[in-house]
Amino acid sequence: MKNTIPAVEKTMATLAQLADMPDGAPQATLQQATGTTASTAYRILQTLMKHDWVRKRQDGHYELSHGLLPLLLAFRQRLEHFDHAQSILDRLAAENDIACKLSIRQDNEQLTLLRAEPDAPITLTGRSGSRFPLIEGTVGAALLSQEDDKRIAELIHDCPAAIAEKEQPELVFNAVRDIRRHGYAVNIRKNRWNIAAMSTPISNADGAVIAALTLIGLESDFQGKKRHALARRLLHAAAECRDCVASTRETPSKGTNHGSTD
Repeated sequence: MKNTIPAVEKTMATLAQLADMPDGAPQATLQQATGTTASTAYRILQTLMKHDWVRKRQDGHYELSHGLLPLLLAFRQRLEHFDHAQSILDRLAAENDIACKLSIRQDNEQLTLLRAEPDAPITLTGRSGSRFPLIEGTVGAALLSQEDDKRIAELIHDCPAAIAEKEQPELVFNAVRDIRRHGYAVNIRKNRWNIAAMSTPISNADGAVIAALTLIGLESDFQGKKRHALARRLLHAAAECRDCVASTRETPSKGTNHGSTD
């Protein structure tokens, strides 16, 4: 995106790398992973240490520090709705005998945050924490459904992965169009995962897309009357998730002071 600050981008990349490294990492590893020079990596780490976002251990490895906790606590109440969403996914999978997942956007990627599987010997959703290119599949279309077409085109152009959506941008635009018109999109074409999927966006109380809810199965699961039935249930589940977001936002979290002088 235009008008970004390179130093801030590299700082965020450093924090992201440390988040993926539970055992920490030396400066050399971080600067290689983020593409920074030794002097820039040093200054970034020193700045983060000043604010206690990062600390340096005796073995020379850097790791995330407790100074980040106030930021995380500020978002605790907003994240509670995902706990409610898991129960919705579990019910959706069990009642429809189909896999489902909830994905969120992280920069130019989509991240599987929650998943649920029916009682079957084969799993289709992949593990929680899996990452995919943002533009890929119906999940990408759901997450991008509020972006303007120019921005979507930029994301397609900048995608580094050799996927069908990169080579055929109309796949992305057609799926986004379906979501804007019908509330959901279906993908039953051949893809690198050999699965079929149906996705819809989940919005917060302000109407902004914060996640995508997806059903995952075989092509036969999304044919004829079954397809329309699943679409209704998917949209209903997404509305339940949206209501969870709204209620969590309105309900004070535990420990909030309501004016008591005790």
